[in-house]
Amino acid sequence: MDLAGNQVRLRPLKQQDLAKLAVWNCDTEVQRFVDCNLSSNLNELQRWYDVNVPDRNYQIFAIENLQGEIIGDLELDHICWHPREAELRIRIGEKAYWGQGYGSEALRLALEYYMGEKQFKRIYLKVYQFNIRAIRCYRKNGFKPVGILQRADGQWKDIVLMEVTQNNFKRYFKTKLAG
Repeated sequence: MDLAGNQVRLRPLKQQDLAKLAVWNCDTEVQRFVDCNLSSNLNELQRWYDVNVPDRNYQIFAIENLQGEIIGDLELDHICWHPREAELRIRIGEKAYWGQGYGSEALRLALEYYMGEKQFKRIYLKVYQFNIRAIRCYRKNGFKPVGILQRADGQWKDIVLMEVTQNNFKRYFKTKLAG
C-alpha cells in the first residue's frame, strides 16, 4: 500500500530504511517525545524487522517527503482484525520537518485508509501529556482524549489516551470536506 498526499507519501517500511530508524532511535530529542523502544543497533533492528514486519497484527510505514527522503515512520500495532481496531504510533524523526504539517498529513492519510477503506471501528494512541504539538495534531485529525495514565511518584511522564472511532471519523471528515 502506498498513499500519497500533498507533502508526504506512506509506503511499507523496507530493510534499507532501518539505518534511518537507528539514527532516530538514539536521538534523545526525538526519543523524548515518542514511547518507542526500538534499538539503535542495526543488527538488533534487523532482527526486530524480520520478526515484526511479516506479522499480520503489526504494520509499519515509512513517511517520505515528495522527493523520496524518509522523514518519519507510522505504525499500527495490536491490530485486531475482527473488531477492526489498532494502536497507532507516529513520529517525524527528521527534526527539520517538525511543525510543518508533515505528520498531520501522514496521520490523515493513514486514517482515511484504515477508517475509510478498511472500515476500522477504532484507532487509539498514547501520547505524553507534555507533547502539546502532537496532541494538537491528533485533535486536528479527529482524535479525542479518553483518559490519562498517571503515577503518584513523579518519576512518570503522564500519558494521554486518545482515540478516533468510526462515528467520530465520519462526522469529522464529513465536516472537513464540506468546509
